[in-house]
Amino acid sequence: MLLAASAVTGCSHDNRQVSYVARVDQAVLTERELVVAPDSLANDRQRTREYINTWITTELLYQEAQRRGLTENEELQRQLEAAKKQLAIAALLDRELYNVDATTVTEGTISAVYKASGDKFFLREDVVKVSFALFSERDAANTFRTRILSGTSWGDAVLQVQRDTLLRSRLRQVADHQYFTQANLYPEELWKLSRTLAKEEVSFVVKTEPGYYVLMVHNVKRQGELPDLAYVRNEIRDRILIEQRRRKYEKLLEDIRARHTVDIRMEFADTTLQTRE
Repeated sequence: MLLAASAVTGCSHDNRQVSYVARVDQAVLTERELVVAPDSLANDRQRTREYINTWITTELLYQEAQRRGLTENEELQRQLEAAKKQLAIAALLDRELYNVDATTVTEGTISAVYKASGDKFFLREDVVKVSFALFSERDAANTFRTRILSGTSWGDAVLQVQRDTLLRSRLRQVADHQYFTQANLYPEELWKLSRTLAKEEVSFVVKTEPGYYVLMVHNVKRQGELPDLAYVRNEIRDRILIEQRRRKYEKLLEDIRARHTVDIRMEFADTTLQTRE
């Protein structure tokens, strides 16, 4: 199969070259088409070769189907027309409904929905809001914990660690005011510890398999309680966007329908149904 890029000289009066990467009879895959192809990476030689081979195989099979007259098949034409309609509809809806900037949903709107939510967002499991730092050595973890106990805020203590060459090399992971459930807060010791600490209390240094943890609990919400707004903000924003799109879709359909004459003859539809039965 043809893999190397080739070029032929066109017959235009300005003698410009027409470049192509592959050709099957008169069908060509141009360099530009290859660059913009979604399944081809310009900097990935293997994927580019695979794309070219796939294009050639597809073109060979398509031309054979044409030779046998299969492209003129009535059922195929019906399927192509149906696919064309669906693609055009998808492009229309994408432009009118889905190209919406999520920032158009204001914090005020999110807050209002949250306050009026009732039991829509009640938690199905316990959620903790915690900060933690994981160190490779106990001494580094103790130094960090001592700074917290002396009154340094969590954020400032982390910055101090990151500016200290030695401590920074001992820091493996850090979380700052993040939400966790039992399913994603691990090792298991951290979840157990988060249930025993008081609000804003810093833990002792916890030895685990990954290393030495220092943990601080900022809030705990139990199953059945309303979570913090921050925990469900993205979910609320998504719900608002979905509702906006639903209303825009209904309005779009209403406006389009007003520009057309729609006639439904149910007596014929019923007759057709009876015939099928």
